[in-house]
Amino acid sequence: MRRFEGKGAVVTGAGRGIGRATAECFAAEGAGVVLFGWHAEILDEVAAGIRGDGGRCEVVVGDVSQRADVQRAVARCSEAFGRHDYMVANAGIADFVPFLEGSDESWEQQIGIDLKGTWLSVQESARQMVKEGHGGAIVVVSSTNAYQPEQEGVFYNTSKSGQVAIMHTAAMELGKLGIRVNGIAPGIINTRLSWFVIQDPVQSKVFLDRTPLGRFAESVEIAKPILYMCSDDASFMTGALMVVDGAYSVGLPVPGELDVPLVPGGVR
Repeated sequence: MRRFEGKGAVVTGAGRGIGRATAECFAAEGAGVVLFGWHAEILDEVAAGIRGDGGRCEVVVGDVSQRADVQRAVARCSEAFGRHDYMVANAGIADFVPFLEGSDESWEQQIGIDLKGTWLSVQESARQMVKEGHGGAIVVVSSTNAYQPEQEGVFYNTSKSGQVAIMHTAAMELGKLGIRVNGIAPGIINTRLSWFVIQDPVQSKVFLDRTPLGRFAESVEIAKPILYMCSDDASFMTGALMVVDGAYSVGLPVPGELDVPLVPGGVR
């Protein structure tokens, strides 16, 4: 029997990257999946692929920073699949700008989607699990930026560290209800969100030189640890932040190993 047979999951930001890979992996292992995101045509394309492979899924178009939209996604999971067992709070954006140039609008958009959206997703998911009378598992997709901030990333860095605080708080309060809440901190992943690094020959070399595995990860390499945290194999795991970054953030390389000089305003 597949690990998630007969279960229901919601994945936010399911149209691309980590969210898409996670939804596809859930469906392949038997779960019914609600694909929640902004762009109907992209979600429909993902849904067609899942259904073509024999999986079950539903599409909900909405804004993760709006409670009513999150409620619709969670409710649709229970209606379509009979229960709501898993939430993957993945939706996010990245707006990098010099600290002195940041605007109120950029702050509100980043915090609204990444941080408020995470809070709403975790809270509404947990409420439904309690209503249904069973436990479940929630995974928050954060980043290594949560504890290792990047220059010009004050909005993103703040939202990602805040996500970890939400995860920790929820894990403490929801454990007694049988709900496990964990987080994952990916490094640089080969997704549209990271293309500004990956496609820049200087920046990409800096990151790769500091990554012992010597490459960027693919989305499925984050999706699989997410499914592990949702599975019964992680039944005593809650309040944990799993770092999946190819050892990028564990320390600095040997001095002189990098041939990209550190200059004022440089990415290193």
